[in-house]
Amino acid sequence: MRYSLRLDLADAKRIAREARARAKKLGIFVSVVVLHDSGQLIYLERQDRAQFQTPEVAKGKALTAVMMRKPSKDIEDATLSRPTLATFHDGRLPIQGGYPLVSEDVRAGAIGVSGGTPDQDDQIAHAGAQAL
Repeated sequence: MRYSLRLDLADAKRIAREARARAKKLGIFVSVVVLHDSGQLIYLERQDRAQFQTPEVAKGKALTAVMMRKPSKDIEDATLSRPTLATFHDGRLPIQGGYPLVSEDVRAGAIGVSGGTPDQDDQIAHAGAQAL
């Protein structure tokens, strides 16, 4: 079994395209970040009408998903009983909108989305993650 899968720019753009399509259906403007399994940036896209802070927020959500190997919503929920989980100082943001990217049980990276409500960001990130 392979430990990780190499994402390339074409993969990242395809993932972002699916996320962007879901955002369009919801009528919102977002930023989408795709990270390699190492946490390094592969792709960042900020739609013209997305708020200025959304790229960094999306990156924090993706970083949470890639480092914790689960959706950022799961970590957000865990902070309710363990508030210290919310005190990361390495760029992670344990809030809805980040998903690990997995193909055939092989980790590839993560997607993070910011610009809508928490539920909208989560839906959009999930749609992008399904593209892999």
